[in-house]
Amino acid sequence: MAEGKVQTQSTLAEIDGDTTASSETSSDVDEQDSVLRNRKSSSASKTAGTSSAQAQKVSSQNRWAARMKSLMAILCLWSFAPLLMIMATYAWLKHRLVGGAFEKGKSAEKKKLSILVTGGKMSKASAVARAVGRDGHKVFTAEIMPYQFCHTRFTTYASQHYVLPRPTVKPAEWQAKILEIVKEQNIDLIIPCTAPVESSAYAHLRDVLPAHVRVFAFDGKTSDILDHKYTFNQVLANSKIPCPETANMECYEDAAEFFKKRESMPDDGKRFIVKPAVYDPKARTEILFLPIEDKKRQKEYLKSRNATPQVPYVIQEVLTNPEYGSYAIYNQGHLTGFEFFVSAASCLVYKQCQEQQDKVLQLCKDLGKAMNLTGQLTLDLMHKANGELVPIECNPRIHSAVCTLEGHRNTGAMFTDPNHKPSSTSQIVSSDPDTFKFWLMDQVFLMFGFWKAKNCFKLSVSEMLQGTDALLHGDDPMPFLAMYLVQIPSLLMLELISGTEWLKIDFCIGKIVKEGGD
Repeated sequence: MAEGKVQTQSTLAEIDGDTTASSETSSDVDEQDSVLRNRKSSSASKTAGTSSAQAQKVSSQNRWAARMKSLMAILCLWSFAPLLMIMATYAWLKHRLVGGAFEKGKSAEKKKLSILVTGGKMSKASAVARAVGRDGHKVFTAEIMPYQFCHTRFTTYASQHYVLPRPTVKPAEWQAKILEIVKEQNIDLIIPCTAPVESSAYAHLRDVLPAHVRVFAFDGKTSDILDHKYTFNQVLANSKIPCPETANMECYEDAAEFFKKRESMPDDGKRFIVKPAVYDPKARTEILFLPIEDKKRQKEYLKSRNATPQVPYVIQEVLTNPEYGSYAIYNQGHLTGFEFFVSAASCLVYKQCQEQQDKVLQLCKDLGKAMNLTGQLTLDLMHKANGELVPIECNPRIHSAVCTLEGHRNTGAMFTDPNHKPSSTSQIVSSDPDTFKFWLMDQVFLMFGFWKAKNCFKLSVSEMLQGTDALLHGDDPMPFLAMYLVQIPSLLMLELISGTEWLKIDFCIGKIVKEGGD
């Protein structure tokens, strides 16, 4: 292409350089120049048209491939319907004949509440609905579109289900609908089990609710402190709770000053990563362990985070695997429920972890007292270089590990009783050490290769036989069937129509996972 361009320019220069050329010759030159330009324009147009056509062809092929993947997923789920029906029937009969599915609590004997459980697509929502319903409270459920066929609406314990506007898209309409339900059903308590992007709306909801209505979530100020990785780290540090070294980054200069200060100190071997201070599914994900020798690259990397006071980042000490999680429930500063487990980026297998459990339990107790917490949170924990297990961040909302706590006599009370305080550690709701929960169809799809077993737990058949599906309960078998045969297929139908590409199905949170999702 470059060579042809040079040749064209040379030819025109030679003709233009002939000073004896007549006006007719000059006209011929203009015509030749025009023809050459038209040829180049035509060639460029053809190239652009070809590229566009190829892109459309590839896009069309991708859409059809995505549709085929969605169709195969639907057929896979429905092909397991007989097995799922047998499992549900067996669990139901066992409960009816033998019992023992749960230990009924007494929280409703003090006062029977009308409770709204939101986030119905999530497995944790059906777990909470069961927990409070088993105690005898009146339960209503809700979820946003397109999850109108969520599994929680089919629970035995739900009196009615509502479809809500998205609080992140239509906040005014969402708030109005919540207030309408509160008034219509005389709601006493709201327990949000929603996605992270919706949690903030519930944290600030109590400001507009009638005085008698409680929201079992941290207030807006507390939620914001816990959700922000730097302010949470400062709470730990001020409370003398072990934590990783963490610095706030609201502009490039903050990072430059932090690393300049460290350069003047003896090298302690620590390396740092830069990540969003608050949960952001669309944040840039490339990670460098800083500092690096190439200072120019380090500077470009830090500037590319585009940190601002509105979109802050943190610079945090790099910790080592394995990663653990702890789910904690509080009331007036008292720890009322606790679970500790080995974690993963996509965690759909839960079993109580015994190693360092007492230490993490005490850590959670100390945090609750330091902030006088009432609500639920999850800590992500990893090891420092010296082997010390420390929390790296806090998610101030319910966690799916609540499924391991089902059946305990105090599970209902820890959500509903504003005066519930365990008299001893043994009264804190925790799972049986033998409890082993997973999502059956998640393991089936892993075996069939719908997605790679990356950042998750893949079980063998023998391992699965040692546990139970997190959704399967003899007193309430319908949500188990509805998740696998109704909720997920209904979402896959939408993907089948649109031809949208997706990464995996998360049967725990009940949604189709896509690039950049929440």
